[in-house]
Amino acid sequence: MEAIILLREVIRPHLGWHGARLTFVATFLISLFRVKTVNLSELAVGFIGKASTESHYKRLQRFFRDFEVDYSEIAKTVVRLMQIPEPWVLSCDRTEWQYGETTFNILMLGLVHQGVAMPLVWTMLNKEGNSNTLERSELFNRFLVLFGDRKID
Repeated sequence: MEAIILLREVIRPHLGWHGARLTFVATFLISLFRVKTVNLSELAVGFIGKASTESHYKRLQRFFRDFEVDYSEIAKTVVRLMQIPEPWVLSCDRTEWQYGETTFNILMLGLVHQGVAMPLVWTMLNKEGNSNTLERSELFNRFLVLFGDRKID
């Protein structure tokens, strides 16, 4: 529980959310580190507390169903917390995820640090296959709106 409180206080100045929401996000992040998956039923096992795993699972579902996440705010928070020195190295990558019969084609722009790219902006491609120049340019322009004053390698 001490780690959750510490993480909550680290993210508090960066996100304008109330304490219960910050505690949930801190718990969620620590669970991600523990179980190393984004599968909600497995993440629920990594939650700390007296509630049952099923209760944690329902809480995760409610959060992602009901709370409108401002991903631009999250991207800025990640950059502030990571304090990655400039010039930055960026990575553009496309990935496909399958969920049942549905394919998600995602184009991401990430910030590379110590060999790991952290996605900051992304877009869902409503087609199969690779992105085109216009789609990549639009993604990079979204990045520039958020972080335009940075030196980039």
